[in-house]
Amino acid sequence: MLQAMSLRKLKAWEDAGLIDAATHARIRDWEAAHARPYALRAVVGLAVLAIGLGIVSVVAAHWAEIPGEIRLTLHFTLILGCLAALVRVDHDALLFVPGVLGLTFFGHLGQVYQTSSPLYVPLGLWLLLFSPLLLARGRGWLIVLLFFATLVLTLLVYAGELLDRADPAEAWRTGARTALALASPALIAPLAAWACARSDRPGFWRRLARLALGWSATLASAAAAASLASFRTQPDPEWSLSLAAALAVSTTLVVAAAVLRRLRSDAQARLEPTVFAGLAVVPPLAWLLGGSEVVAALLFMGLWAGLALAALHAGWREAFQLAVALIALRLVILSFELAGDLLTSGAGLILSGLLILGVVWAALRVARRFAPQAPGRGEAGPG
Repeated sequence: MLQAMSLRKLKAWEDAGLIDAATHARIRDWEAAHARPYALRAVVGLAVLAIGLGIVSVVAAHWAEIPGEIRLTLHFTLILGCLAALVRVDHDALLFVPGVLGLTFFGHLGQVYQTSSPLYVPLGLWLLLFSPLLLARGRGWLIVLLFFATLVLTLLVYAGELLDRADPAEAWRTGARTALALASPALIAPLAAWACARSDRPGFWRRLARLALGWSATLASAAAAASLASFRTQPDPEWSLSLAAALAVSTTLVVAAAVLRRLRSDAQARLEPTVFAGLAVVPPLAWLLGGSEVVAALLFMGLWAGLALAALHAGWREAFQLAVALIALRLVILSFELAGDLLTSGAGLILSGLLILGVVWAALRVARRFAPQAPGRGEAGPG
């Protein structure tokens, strides 16, 4: 049976002249004939969930009594079973499940044999073993996010280890190695562009390229927001580390832009190398000009204003709206930073509140007026 909201929508469309009475009746009849028993499915889902939780509870209650070798064998057998099922069924779920099981297997292995190592070691081993399969067979966002999130987490942990073991006498090398590790996911974008032209799964590679671009924008935003230049007047090791990090991130983004420019020559695709090149300017510029809230805020807003223009030109609707929202948010934060003394008075609170409302109103007007039309499925974004 059609929901009341759907019936009201159909009636409103008929009253507005968008559909006639015959079309209204055909849609209503078709929906009624193809209605899905969502309530029944929900009950079945709850039953399956209860059974699964029961199995987990039974295993957890007797976990210590099960020999470690048997647990590892069962764990590994589940992974092999899912991978074997891929021969018959090509579905992202049969990639995602063994991928997650593979991540937990290394922790399980360490628990059984009481071994320890830095977290980036098992994560890197997982990437080495599972990345070829995920990249060769993946299709949707589920696999893209699993691969890219694990890659970024591995590099974040590795960068943290580098900073923890940093020798003040080698601040320059530490800053460069840390920044290169963090910026290396940007190089996924050229890889995705190359594979997209040769693969029967272009949507997968376009999604991967979007994440690479998003991560690059995140690094540039972090450089602008943190204002790395605040270290430039201080002695080593902060001075050397911050400068090396800024130059390493910038160099990586320039390499990504150059490779993208060589791989793709059509007018639409030339925008992506330009975006990466623009992002590469931000870290050294933040190092040179930063040190104050105003400069850091202006650099951050200038960065996202440029990204908004790029999104407007390319028709990336979601990216445009995100850029406008971040600019508005940064303006709000800046208003509180500059009005710190005034906030102790009622007048300061009133002025800050009015400024926030004005920023939100302006952001909504800009987004509604200039946001590109929503593209067809799978068409938007880089790649």
